[in-house]
Amino acid sequence: MPPLTYDRLLELARAAEGKTLETVTGKKFTVGIYRDGLFFTPASSGYGQADGRKAAERFVERYNETGSMRPGDYGNLTRNASYLIGLLRWTESRSDL
Repeated sequence: MPPLTYDRLLELARAAEGKTLETVTGKKFTVGIYRDGLFFTPASSGYGQADGRKAAERFVERYNETGSMRPGDYGNLTRNASYLIGLLRWTESRSDL
């Protein structure tokens, strides 16, 4: 599998827009894109949250180094690690992406 890029992450988010995804712990959320950045909306609160492109790029860099699917491994890089991992897990379950 080629390395993950930020642009690929945006592609995956576009494919997942409007769908309900789940974190590793089963919390439901949706993903969206605003101004070329990702935002996540937990079903529990309904409030969108983002921590910027730089944080997502740091996540991508660490993911490419480690391949880890454990949100805790990214805790010092982004507060949205559980959602980013949820997006990647959703992608793995699809054969058309």
